[in-house]
Amino acid sequence: MDLFAIDSDSETYSGTSDSEDQEECEFTYSDHAQSILSSLDESIGKIDNFLTFERGFLHGDIVCPVSDPSGQLGRVVGVAMFVDLETSSGDIIKDVNSKKLSRVRSFISGDCVVMGPWIGRVIRAFDLVTVLFSDGAKCEMLLRDSEALKPIPPILFEDAPYFYYPGQRVRIVEPSVYQSATWLCGSWRPGRDDGVVSHVDVGMVHVNWITSVTNVWGDKSSSPPNIQDPKKLTLLSCFPYANWQLGDWCAVTDDHGCLWLDSGKSCIVSEAWKCDSPGHMHLENCSSGYSQTYVVSKTKSTVDILWQNGSISLGLEPQTLVPVSTLGDYDFWPGQFVLEKLAVEDSARCQRTGIVRDVDALERTVNVLWISPAGSDTVSYGRSGPTVETVSAYELVEHPDFSFCTGEVVIRSAVNIEKSEADLTNGSLASRELVTHSDFLSCIGNVLGYKDDGIEVQWANGVISKISLVQCQVQHFEIIGLDKLLDSSLESMHEENTAGDSIDMAEQEEMHHENANVCFSIYPIALESTDCTGSLCKATAFLFPKTAFDFLTNVAASLFGTNGSPSPSSVVIDPRYQIIKMAEMQTSADELPEEKQVVELVAKIEKPNLTSEDNISKRFDVVTDCSDHHFVKESGHESVTRSWVKKVQQEWTILQNDLPDGIHVRVFEERMDLLRACIVGAAGTPYHDNLFFFDIFFPPDYPHEPPSVHYHSGGLRLNPNLYESGKVCLSLLKTWTGTGNEVWNPENSTILQLLLSLQALVLNEKPYFNEAGYDKFLGKADGEKNSITYNENAFLLSCKSMMYVLHKPPKHFEKLVKEHFACHAQCILDACEAYLGGDLVGHAHDKAYISEDGSKNCSTGFKIMLGKLLPKLAAAFSEAGIISGQ
Repeated sequence: MDLFAIDSDSETYSGTSDSEDQEECEFTYSDHAQSILSSLDESIGKIDNFLTFERGFLHGDIVCPVSDPSGQLGRVVGVAMFVDLETSSGDIIKDVNSKKLSRVRSFISGDCVVMGPWIGRVIRAFDLVTVLFSDGAKCEMLLRDSEALKPIPPILFEDAPYFYYPGQRVRIVEPSVYQSATWLCGSWRPGRDDGVVSHVDVGMVHVNWITSVTNVWGDKSSSPPNIQDPKKLTLLSCFPYANWQLGDWCAVTDDHGCLWLDSGKSCIVSEAWKCDSPGHMHLENCSSGYSQTYVVSKTKSTVDILWQNGSISLGLEPQTLVPVSTLGDYDFWPGQFVLEKLAVEDSARCQRTGIVRDVDALERTVNVLWISPAGSDTVSYGRSGPTVETVSAYELVEHPDFSFCTGEVVIRSAVNIEKSEADLTNGSLASRELVTHSDFLSCIGNVLGYKDDGIEVQWANGVISKISLVQCQVQHFEIIGLDKLLDSSLESMHEENTAGDSIDMAEQEEMHHENANVCFSIYPIALESTDCTGSLCKATAFLFPKTAFDFLTNVAASLFGTNGSPSPSSVVIDPRYQIIKMAEMQTSADELPEEKQVVELVAKIEKPNLTSEDNISKRFDVVTDCSDHHFVKESGHESVTRSWVKKVQQEWTILQNDLPDGIHVRVFEERMDLLRACIVGAAGTPYHDNLFFFDIFFPPDYPHEPPSVHYHSGGLRLNPNLYESGKVCLSLLKTWTGTGNEVWNPENSTILQLLLSLQALVLNEKPYFNEAGYDKFLGKADGEKNSITYNENAFLLSCKSMMYVLHKPPKHFEKLVKEHFACHAQCILDACEAYLGGDLVGHAHDKAYISEDGSKNCSTGFKIMLGKLLPKLAAAFSEAGIISGQ
């Protein structure tokens, strides 16, 4: 008991002692702890501010809700922004309306400017710096070289976006600057070298002139000098208050004089500089002589959104929205101007022009207010006035003449400027001839957006007006986008360089050319993996028969066997598949035969031994008469070498033995340099059961150069790699950029490899992602949504392509076309019926299939178009004698 009592006392004593020590420690280190906690709180506050950095949106940006990224899209039509500003001394001024902010430079690089009828882009702006000296003298100097005026520590801003800024202490290094300086107060005297920058503006601007209004009107004129006085220039911009970002420098227009009551310090000059020489500079007394500059330390904004269904949401937080980086070809917006697509059989009817009222983004249907046939001189509404019709999005195309983006620079191109001016400016400017530079400010402006069935434009003179579609059609008044002018000039240059590219004559619908030529780098099937065979076995996209697999295995062995991965012993190479080595392809002077000798040589070539199967099962055949071949007029085949003949003969042998299902080839007995191939669209793709034809030409320097390929398009663009003109865009053909195994390799690339690439990599399940750069959106909500839309439209075009092929089958494939569609017509029509029932394209009768964006059914807009197309397709089959009229 005593021992227990002693132990208890010891514990009690020990506890008391620890408590006293703790109190002593808290007393001793309390100041340090408070200091640390205070710093920690400040750091946490800064971290919180950083983490609350919001995503900024601008007018015209396309967004979707975070809660429904696959749903309808919205367009930003309004931005309200408030910012926090920080001074050089660390003072924070909170919640300043961004409309009170102004730029610290009147012009910067990249600005669009107007002078008279000319539009230009600022290349460089030269600073006009005002320096205040200690005795009150002040001079203004234009600086072309930053070496003439050197900053002196302390540096107020470590990461200043401009070299000179108000409050900066500077020293004049080159005395010659004084000679060109303008003295606003006092005059120069020796020893007056150090001063303080009191104001900086732009004194001279280097402008790259783009075009002029008069040039657009047809009156050519020479451009003005590139170096210009900024007072002669007008800045062309809209919504400047919504463009502020963290770190931007700005000035503030404070009309009420009460914005800075809580700040305590209004001058940007730091205390360190004030105290550096108090008796010499007297900056406290002249602080009002310095322009004030602030840094945006935080932005807070809300946005107004116009949704595709026509509703408007006001004051949304940016965190609730996600930017949309890729817009689908069939995404339309309320107020947008559209044209009706016309088929060949509708060519006698006038094309209608309409204004989008609202859009069902999920079902891809559009309510359109039809106005009048495009190009008519009067607005024809019919007996009952303008009509609103629900149509498929696939029936519409954006109006090429009235398609504008928010903020786009436009030029007025009125034929009679005097008649249109009063209406456009709401009478603010009288009708008169444009004789002065300021008059042209009413002819150049920025698009603010679509409004009340028209386009709202802010002209360079500050006037805002609305241009209606009806007015444009009645008065022949138009506005032309600056980007379209530049694109058209580039396209004209491109057309001159590609005048040799021909277009299929039997086009089935009007061709709508795209502005950007986008292609996709196709990777040839010469595998990069070390385990080539294993890679092929695992690739679900390459479901080829054993002969094709054997061929690819031998190609892989010839590519990698010499490097030891795999070793030559691991793969047995069939002599039939060995590639001709480059040493065998080198030509000598005595090897070049005369034309007669070449003809005899070609005649003696051993033709492939063909089976006695029916022609429909002949995947390879030698035929005569190449008169309708796209490359029939190409020259060079008369003077080919023996090695060229040997290489082409080898290509024939490979094609005869190893063509997989779905590929048919015809070569020409009299022209070894020509070849025609047919590829059957694979199941599970929007091209299923269709036939795609390609004309191929072996150039005289083949295989050192890849073959030329032409696609029989029928005037349809149903794949990113296959153009209406027949161009095939592949890195393997050097018609698109590529490196390594992506490009043609004379050692191992073959025609079979090319055809397999077209079959598996071009005509694939998701061709939307063939577009250059679009592969990064694979698996993302907006990308998969656009892919579904692309597939629906691709199948519609594929059906039109079937009718084109039935009407005009390529020579030597007439029987194949008829027998193929005789076997597959019912499957095609059954698939169309399944799609009308809601099945997704490429997955007919597969009710359990769900796309990656969650779609279970095809859209109503697709069904509308397919419902119109299906009877025409059935009629085409019937006319070809494939199915009964019923």
